[in-house]
Amino acid sequence: MASKRVKKNSTGMIESSIDIISQLPDSLIHQIFSFLPTIYLVRMSLVSKRWRHMWVSSPFLYFEDLNNITFNKRKRNRDMVLNFVTKYLIHRQLFMQIPYTFIVSFRFVTLYNIRSSKIAIRQIDDWLSFAIHSEVKELDLCVNFYCLPCFVLNASSLTILKLRELKLVASSPSTLPSLKILSLAGVKLKSNAESLQNLVSGCPIIEEMHLSRCDLQHLDSTAVSGTIRNLSLSNVVLNDRWLGCLISRLPLLERLTLEWSVLKNISIHSHSLKYFFLKSNYSIEATLTTPNLVWLDFECVSQSIISVKAFNLLEANLKLRGFHTVETLIHLLSNLSFLKKLMLIIWKEEVLIFPKRTRERYPSPLSNLKHLKVEIQERTFKTAELWGSLLWFAPSLKTLEIV
Repeated sequence: MASKRVKKNSTGMIESSIDIISQLPDSLIHQIFSFLPTIYLVRMSLVSKRWRHMWVSSPFLYFEDLNNITFNKRKRNRDMVLNFVTKYLIHRQLFMQIPYTFIVSFRFVTLYNIRSSKIAIRQIDDWLSFAIHSEVKELDLCVNFYCLPCFVLNASSLTILKLRELKLVASSPSTLPSLKILSLAGVKLKSNAESLQNLVSGCPIIEEMHLSRCDLQHLDSTAVSGTIRNLSLSNVVLNDRWLGCLISRLPLLERLTLEWSVLKNISIHSHSLKYFFLKSNYSIEATLTTPNLVWLDFECVSQSIISVKAFNLLEANLKLRGFHTVETLIHLLSNLSFLKKLMLIIWKEEVLIFPKRTRERYPSPLSNLKHLKVEIQERTFKTAELWGSLLWFAPSLKTLEIV
């Protein structure tokens, strides 16, 4: 039966309200908990009697101290964070004597540098040991200069592993038989290529790999499992030959993201690739032989050249930066002539205003385009000239939006 709270209002009428929170099923309450830092769950346990013990059984553990949202600004802030997590896990360990309690995910994010504190390092080691022994499935850690214990790299229960800003030493091949998602961002790798190679070689069924700020030049591409479907490389050191060799070994690859690399020549041959995202600060030449590509997101300087063989590609986002010549822009757009829908982001509208002599000399580069949205970051409101140029380079338009 729903618990009721009865009170009188200002007119003397009696109001009754049903404590809806207390009636929610455990699974829904835990789902709500999964979006909140764990410290808030402890505080929220005062809201409902039924919640008073549920916070300790939540399968989603999330601890963070970013921007001092959770704890006050004090010198001992780091110790407060660490002690809170330790005490919570002690309660959790006691509660886990009761059947049907388990841990799905463990997340710890801190801005503190714990390199000089042996006590802090030991505490975090103990947390991870507890999580691994509880067969945690998802592990997300961001701890400056913390060295990840080797036992984490041999956790058979892990399906998701996200590591940021910490140190990783993998002197022998890892054993992560269930891992499907691996994300490394700013991780300091000892013996760079060896540690990374030992890590990725132990992930036989991995489907997603996201690497940021890593050196990949000496990583043997044969160490990477051919099961990968989603690959993201951001601010990494690599060369075009290595990239081409890697992609050729990924027959299931559907989504590829390349951001802020030093590559100036990119050649991609893939029959499985469907989504390609590319961001670069350089003028690049990209050749895509991707017959099943359906989505292209391309951000580059205007002098870049892209050649695409993708007969199923109907939609794209294109962001152009920097100066260009009329000829290079027309050449770039002509290589996307099969598009039906385009989102075009430019700095100034002058970029798309072609002189009359140019329009007489060249054919329309986007003759098949039906839907065009142009986002102009700095308007000068040369509307009539802009419309004339847009209708020239995309004469078959059905919809045109300028923002």
